[in-house]
Parts: sequence; C-alpha cells; structure tokens
Amino acid sequence: MMNRLTLIAAALVVAGCSGSSEPQGDSYFPLDVGAKWEYDVTSDINGVVTHEAYDISIPRTIDYVDGTQVWVRRVEVPGSIGIEYWLRKDKVGIARIAQRLDVEEQAKLDQNARTVLKLPLAVGASWMVPSQPFAVAPKTDLGQKEVKMPKVLMTYTVEAMGETVTVPAGTFKNCARAVGVGVLPLYIDAVQGFSDVPITNREWYCKGVGLVKVEREEPLTSILWSGGTVKMELMRFELPH
Repeated sequence: MMNRLTLIAAALVVAGCSGSSEPQGDSYFPLDVGAKWEYDVTSDINGVVTHEAYDISIPRTIDYVDGTQVWVRRVEVPGSIGIEYWLRKDKVGIARIAQRLDVEEQAKLDQNARTVLKLPLAVGASWMVPSQPFAVAPKTDLGQKEVKMPKVLMTYTVEAMGETVTVPAGTFKNCARAVGVGVLPLYIDAVQGFSDVPITNREWYCKGVGLVKVEREEPLTSILWSGGTVKMELMRFELPH
C-alpha cells in the first residue's frame, strides 16, 4: 500500500524543536524546517476499508547545485520504506524536482519539475501534473499479475478560496480547494472492453497549516481490477514558532 499512499501527497520526521499546533503565518504550503503533520489515510478498495497513519515532515533544506534552496519533505508510513521529496519554489509555485527512498543512496531527479501547488492561489488558477492510480490495480488474488500502471495526466484547478474545513485536527478557515481530474484508459474486461476510468482528486490547503484533507475517487467495477476511494485527513500538526 505504500506505493499508492506516497503518491498522494506529492505531495508529502519528527524534528527536535519547539512548535505550535495552531496556524502559523500566511502560507498555504509551509516549508519551515521542523514542521510535521500526521494524517489518517482511509482506503475503501472493493468494499474493504483500511486505515494507516501517515507522517510528513520537513527535516532539512539542501543548497542545490545552482544555488537554489531545496526543501526536503519526508513521508513515513509505519512498516514501509520512508521516502523523501525534494521541493523548490519557482516562478509557478511549489515544484517537486527529485525523490529518494531510504534504501537509495542518492535522490533521483525528475525528468521535468512537477508542480505541486501553483502560487499565489486564486480561483481559476490551473496546472497539470502526472500521477498514478491509487485504488485501481490488478486483482492479484484472482490470478492477475502485478503490472506497472500507466501515468494519468491530472489537470488541477483552484475551485474555491476562503472555505472552512473540519478534520480531526480541528476546524480551519481560509482554506483553498483544488480539484484535479483525469482519465485512465484501461481494458476493463471482456464484457466492458476498453474504457476511460475517471479519476478525481480534491485537496484542501489551509492558510498557516498546509494540506488538511484529500479525497481521491477512482470508481471501477471489474472482475479484473480493483477500484475505490482514498481519503486523507489531518490528525495533528506542529509548526515551528
């Protein structure tokens, strides 16, 4: 499940410093070293519901070769290999430029920078980013082989600003809602043939907190493929003073 979950976040360590569990500053995507967020990730795949803890933190920064500052955003899921994403600020907003698994000595650079969030946030702002399915996968328990799923090009649009969102970590105002949509071309089965599976990803970013909620929908009913939903909600967070 780690591979599917870590894709949510692009997103995406406990640091030894004092902090606050209240909104800090005006950023919708805080990158302060020492910041940390804990999420509950609920997956409903083919009617089977599971929960996993999901920890994201900013343990350090890196001075990149061209002098650009890079923030390391670390994702940890208990029982799985940790992964780090390298993020930078550019003229578009926040972009991912590399990733590294804990078992790898060096980070692997992305072929092209991937926009995580376009800044400044405004209703109507849009961007495109490649993704992969989280819920759609071969039903290996029925003899299907694991396959490398194709990329899905998602188009994100900021649909609303100033929303109020309630999650286990609290109720937050001044939140932006960004919605990504895409389609996954797939051979469903002998009866349905080829079809486009719609994929919808809703994300809420709150001022002074960051990402507080994600809803992912990949509806699919097939004897060969799984389908379902994934939801991520902020449980607690700590931001440096």
